[in-house]
Amino acid sequence: MDRIDVDFCFYDDPDFLTDADRDSHILSRWHRQLWSKPLPTGELLTWDLEPGTSCLVHGDVRVSSDTIATTHSNYRRLGAAQMWKSLTEAERTRYDRGFYTIGGFIIFPTHPQSLNQRRGRDRAIADRFDLTLECIRQHYFGQVDNPLGDVLCLDAGYFQLFGGGQSGFAAFVEFFHLQDLASPDSVRWLDGHVDREWSFDRPPLPQNLDAYRRYLDNVAQFVALRNGRIRDWCERQDMHGVSQ
Repeated sequence: MDRIDVDFCFYDDPDFLTDADRDSHILSRWHRQLWSKPLPTGELLTWDLEPGTSCLVHGDVRVSSDTIATTHSNYRRLGAAQMWKSLTEAERTRYDRGFYTIGGFIIFPTHPQSLNQRRGRDRAIADRFDLTLECIRQHYFGQVDNPLGDVLCLDAGYFQLFGGGQSGFAAFVEFFHLQDLASPDSVRWLDGHVDREWSFDRPPLPQNLDAYRRYLDNVAQFVALRNGRIRDWCERQDMHGVSQ
């Protein structure tokens, strides 16, 4: 099995063309290793690589990699593309490479109009992972009136793997090492918004360059902390004789 290197940038993967989620065999293998582990029920969740694709399968659940740390540099209509160009080259390189480590990726069900597509295209989410996670939290709490409510209901079987209600959401957060972005009953906003509730009528992306930098710094901090949790988890598996 591979030794997972949380400092590895997938831009350096020989397989990388334009999208590590699709191109990287290393990323597929690491997802399989990281997320094949016991569920809260004690049942072992095991993912198999789907031949000829970058997807993983468990029974009738099919998932693919999804980037959860993004600069939004292609969001021209929401102004982020212009702010991205206003950053220094050193800043752009630091964010780009830091975000493209394993801590910046997760797995979600894949199918036409699946979650990873919808959250990127929905104007109220604009590919922000904290807002996606808030929709997931609401799904676990039985609240479906959010921009991703319908697709989350469609993929209910996947989320049910981790349980239901508050305990299910807490298990989902722990399973994927997301504790620095969410508690069992709330989400921390990456733009620094302090209110407990999020209104999906608000502009999803920062509206000025200083706010955009703060947002990117918060994403970078989250990825770094998650990488640390992933590294610690891998080391614990080694201590118990589980090969990575």
